[in-house]
Amino acid sequence: MAKPAILIRNYVLTRPSRRHVSATSTRRTSTSPQRHNVAAPAVQTGAKRFADIPGPIALPMLRHSAHVLPRIGCFHHTVGLGLLEGLRDKYGDLVRLAKASRKRPVLYVFDPDMMREVYESNVTEPPVWDASPLSQQRKIVGAQCPIHTDETKAIWAAIRALLKDGTLLQNYDKAFDDIAADVTKRLGQLRHAENALNEELGTEVYRWALETLGMMVFGIRIGCLDGPVHVPTDENRKPEKTSMDDHIPDLCSLSKRSLDELTAAERFVRCSLEIADESYLVRSEQTLKTETPTFNSALRAFDRHFSLTELFLKQAMEKLNSGELRPEQVLLDKLRPLERRILPLAADILLAGVDPLAQTALSMFYQLSLHAARQQRAHDEVSWSIASKEAGSECPELPYIAACAREAMRLHPVTGGVVRRSRESLVVAGYEIPPGVDIVLAHSVTSKAEVQYGRPKSFIPERWCAEGWEPLRASWAHPMASLPFGESCPATGIAGKMLGSLATRVLDKYRLEWHGPAPNMVTTGVNKLQAPFYFVLQNAG
Repeated sequence: MAKPAILIRNYVLTRPSRRHVSATSTRRTSTSPQRHNVAAPAVQTGAKRFADIPGPIALPMLRHSAHVLPRIGCFHHTVGLGLLEGLRDKYGDLVRLAKASRKRPVLYVFDPDMMREVYESNVTEPPVWDASPLSQQRKIVGAQCPIHTDETKAIWAAIRALLKDGTLLQNYDKAFDDIAADVTKRLGQLRHAENALNEELGTEVYRWALETLGMMVFGIRIGCLDGPVHVPTDENRKPEKTSMDDHIPDLCSLSKRSLDELTAAERFVRCSLEIADESYLVRSEQTLKTETPTFNSALRAFDRHFSLTELFLKQAMEKLNSGELRPEQVLLDKLRPLERRILPLAADILLAGVDPLAQTALSMFYQLSLHAARQQRAHDEVSWSIASKEAGSECPELPYIAACAREAMRLHPVTGGVVRRSRESLVVAGYEIPPGVDIVLAHSVTSKAEVQYGRPKSFIPERWCAEGWEPLRASWAHPMASLPFGESCPATGIAGKMLGSLATRVLDKYRLEWHGPAPNMVTTGVNKLQAPFYFVLQNAG
């Protein structure tokens, strides 16, 4: 194994870490890269054939997407998460999509116990898209994509273990709180007639997400929340779109200005928004063919993103090496032995994390705006915490705020599921799964399954509290039923703290209301609430 991997495993991890999935599990296997060489369990004799798994028939000469086409598709009325739920309702907990003209078949898994079989099999891995613009950009700059080698898998596992360490996460409390205070002030400036938030809300939440993740990775403020807030006037207000203008994208204020006018942080926000809005990270015909304009635009966007990440990493390393170690620099300090390998890791964390974090924050705001009583309870907890600080007591925990964030992630997961590709044969629910199958673990469906959670489509933060009503307690659900970012995402342990800091600051000063029709949920890389947003921000007093 290469020297950087040995350094990161010995230097970063002070003790071995293992995810304990279930107290009743008899096996001790794991999907973590440190145990990559563990022998895979032998395929059971007498297992049923893969072809016997139920699912839609293969449409001759057509791709899987034809199942949602008008007239010929059996799921033409559903998109995004609705398609997954439709497959589960019609075919059961295990659904096969035949190969047809696609390169490989797809298996959808809707049962947490079956998901655990896949995770613990040790013969699956995240798929690698060598033809994608991101992969090509990494090859051009000479940086290896973190999922390509056992060494980088070990590094990801180490980072994931670090970000689950409560002691380490406490180092970010003040930094996250300061960022949340800054964005709360900016949200107050966005208000116009009758305290309604203007169309820049999405951009401001995105600024917050990038600044927060930048603080986690670099340990410094990168400046996404600097500068004036964009306030629409008669001169710069965008015209209202009609049904004939649906093909015209909604540009944020940063996209309407020239690059020379923007700071480095604002260019970072603009570049990240372009990647998210144009779905450059999504595998499609446009992003996998080098001759398409979309591929080349994505390549340029990833190159700009990588260069800006390098700029801020240099600034962070200079501050890290120039003086006393600050609490928020602890993660970067532990990654220091990796040297140049930090750059592609940081770039991928920011690429993969910003859009899901921003969309989860908007979903949390939306649910709180619909449930005044629960919002009031959260506000009371914040007020009690502030009073305790002023009285000289230690900073108390905010369990209900954390529960609100956790419930928002359960109810509106940003991803439909996790994709794993089988390297060898394995058995799931008695069926033999051959190598080369893309296995979709649909956590977004199990997180709203009635068999797992009582009143699953209702926003009930109390289910995550110790004093919650027993029949609705989240502890009754399978531990893998709600994994909004997947089982191996490094941000799983810290996303709740980021969202909790934001909710604490916003609810301390304001009341959230929603004055408009319910938003649509769209899927473009991640699941997100579709603009326009009808939030009203009333003063708490």
